[in-house]
Amino acid sequence: MSDALAAPRRTPLRRVFDTAGAKWQPMGDSAVAVSVGTTGTAPKLAIVDLTPLSRIGFKGRGTIDAMKKRGVTVEATPNRAYEQSDGGLCLVLAPGEIILLSNLNGDGAAFDAMMSNWRLEDEERTYPLLRRDSHAWFVLSGAQTPNLLAKICAVDLRPNKFPNLSIAQTSVAKMSAIVVRADIQGQIAYHLLADSAAALYFLTCLLDAAHEFGGQIAGLNTIRPV
Repeated sequence: MSDALAAPRRTPLRRVFDTAGAKWQPMGDSAVAVSVGTTGTAPKLAIVDLTPLSRIGFKGRGTIDAMKKRGVTVEATPNRAYEQSDGGLCLVLAPGEIILLSNLNGDGAAFDAMMSNWRLEDEERTYPLLRRDSHAWFVLSGAQTPNLLAKICAVDLRPNKFPNLSIAQTSVAKMSAIVVRADIQGQIAYHLLADSAAALYFLTCLLDAAHEFGGQIAGLNTIRPV
């Protein structure tokens, strides 16, 4: 697919990536920029838009038990991420709130099933949240990523202070955001979730902060395991 407009669902940053020379790959009901530009060289600091990929949230007192019942690897430890067997992530924001992120292949069938099979009358004391609509999703990767984040976030996110699979619910570029460190094949990586309505502003701030470190927008293939 060379045109993201062919997909029923699109990232709000499509025009930015098209202008930069993005090549798109269909994933489910959407399309993801898998490469950007024509140089073929990965940037020193990659800013990857994963907003089109699947994700869902659940909230309520019974959330952790309900997720375990559905085969999710999770514990009631706030601000902790749990890797899933398929490569996805479960983010525990509070004892009664989680967000599930798909793997980097965009596998979202399980999330669709969770949504369609949820019933109020089951009285599980949890309910779904459409986090794919509410939150944009970025991954920052590269050794200079902690230095970038130090410019726009007051929390110390350096690797020696912010271990792998840690979560910070904080302010990034003066916006409420969720920051998750989840390294990919030994390469340091931070997932950032922020208000989807301000995705363009957020990306602009990331690019501005990343400029001195050689940071650029990049495609999914920059971070996707081979």
